[in-house]
Amino acid sequence: MNLPRTENLVTRQFVKNVLDFSSQYGREQSGSYTVANVRGCPTNYPKYGDFLESCVLRTYGKWWNDMSYSPAIDASIAKPFFISQDFIEVEFEEKVMIESVVIYENYNPGAVVALYALDYAKTSNKWIQIWSIFDNLNIKSIKNGLNRPLPRQESRKFRPNLTKKDVFSNVVRIELEHGKLDYYTELDAIEIVGYAFNLTLSKELGTNLRNVGDEFFSEKIFSEKISEIRSESENKNENEAVQLVSNKPVSLTDLPNELLTSIIKLLDLRHIFLLRSTCRKFYQLCSDRDLFNKLDLKPFWSQSNETLLATFCNIICDFKALDLSWSKIEFSHIVKKFFETCCTQLTILSVESCQFMNANTLRIIGENCPMLTSLNIASCLNISTSDQTGFESIAKLARLEILNLYRTLIDGPQMIKIVQSCKNLVSVNLGACTKINEFDEVMFNLADNCDKIESLDLWRAYSLTSMGLRKIANNCLKLKDLDIGWCRSVISFEWLFLMLEKCTNMRKLFLTSLRVTDSELCLISQKGLHIEQLDLLGSRSISIEAVEQILKNCKNLKFFDISFCFYDENEQISRLSSTYANCSIKTSQK
Repeated sequence: MNLPRTENLVTRQFVKNVLDFSSQYGREQSGSYTVANVRGCPTNYPKYGDFLESCVLRTYGKWWNDMSYSPAIDASIAKPFFISQDFIEVEFEEKVMIESVVIYENYNPGAVVALYALDYAKTSNKWIQIWSIFDNLNIKSIKNGLNRPLPRQESRKFRPNLTKKDVFSNVVRIELEHGKLDYYTELDAIEIVGYAFNLTLSKELGTNLRNVGDEFFSEKIFSEKISEIRSESENKNENEAVQLVSNKPVSLTDLPNELLTSIIKLLDLRHIFLLRSTCRKFYQLCSDRDLFNKLDLKPFWSQSNETLLATFCNIICDFKALDLSWSKIEFSHIVKKFFETCCTQLTILSVESCQFMNANTLRIIGENCPMLTSLNIASCLNISTSDQTGFESIAKLARLEILNLYRTLIDGPQMIKIVQSCKNLVSVNLGACTKINEFDEVMFNLADNCDKIESLDLWRAYSLTSMGLRKIANNCLKLKDLDIGWCRSVISFEWLFLMLEKCTNMRKLFLTSLRVTDSELCLISQKGLHIEQLDLLGSRSISIEAVEQILKNCKNLKFFDISFCFYDENEQISRLSSTYANCSIKTSQK
């Protein structure tokens, strides 16, 4: 059905509300560098530059991945075309048939790689991908997606050519990948352009807006196709069939199971389940639980549902590594059964920004996943601090080595119980955990119980002081990575000498927005010879001479952020960038 598209039907809207996001640079409830800044009309566009009023995510570039302790899941089956690292979900005032999405990028553009819309035209309110960076590639591959050409360093209104324009929605999701960016990407605003109408006025339109046969686990379309094939086969001349019996060609299903299994492993999860619906032979082969021992479901966040989890339960999967991050599945008895049935042998679990993650789920994981060595529950905001048995259930996971609690609501006493029980911890992320009001006490207990610690992310740990850092320096001699950016209660640096003296393998030190002086830089240049990444953003009391001494002595330095440290040293900074080309020097100077 064709709708008249006259100018008076066109609706242009900017973001009304931010519904969800995976990370942000600014602190919660702040007006600086937070995702909430994407609301409303553009504030600074078409100006290009770093603005407090912009939406900024937590990380950028390759450097964070280089130092990441998050284990990669080496799945047995093929990976889909998916490279997203962050997401933002926004809501607009009025539902429209989306014609275009306009993203106002005012600093380091080029991070947006996918767009989704929540389609209200379907009774199930399904998320639909309306554009992907892979739509623009002549040869589709993950490598080409990651190595896509970046736009010029100037503000722009990014309006991708949507591949689906029949989506009725006022909720849009933007996904970003920033591994190639030279600095933080900043968004000023998001706009949708569409055609407003009353969906209920047209039954025909309501029926035909979307193809109803594209559910992740819908077998209807396949059963219909099979029926058509069988019908065609039955209508063939029986005599001809008899003649061919003696010279029957080899079909795909006649191939050895080992060969078919090797072929199946070349498919991604979606296509495996589609193949599983075609015949009994492939149903059996595609139900081999060994295919799913290690599985990354994050790329299928928009399609995963309870049916998927129930199917894994029926197959009796025995997961060793699983990534369910970004899932929209709600907590239910199916989720409970899934963890009790399929996850008892899990060693790696990532459930970042999952809706089903609450105190009940965490209790179930604590009781049923004793083998876990890596747990990522970053940005799981449905786990309440008030339910003490939620976060404290992590203490049952005595084998834990990697724990990511970024932007969760865990409090100090709960974290103390965890470190007292999980003594094998190697990497802990407590960034933006605003409910912890006694970070020093947490550090005392961590230092006393977890001497294997190599990586600590304490970004925006506002109650942390030099006392907690001194305790870490004395006890955690294996420490390599430390992020205490924006820890505003760290006002002295006597701990730094102790840490660099005892932790001889320090390779990452983020002192963002602390009052670092030339004295600390001199200490780092003498004792921190293995440093690879150093962040001094906002340290206005340092000199170019001290910076150059760091560059001279720290031969392994690859990343050095001195943004907002100098006012008018452009020429000197350019000289340093040229002289020390092996180090990526970040600066706010233009």
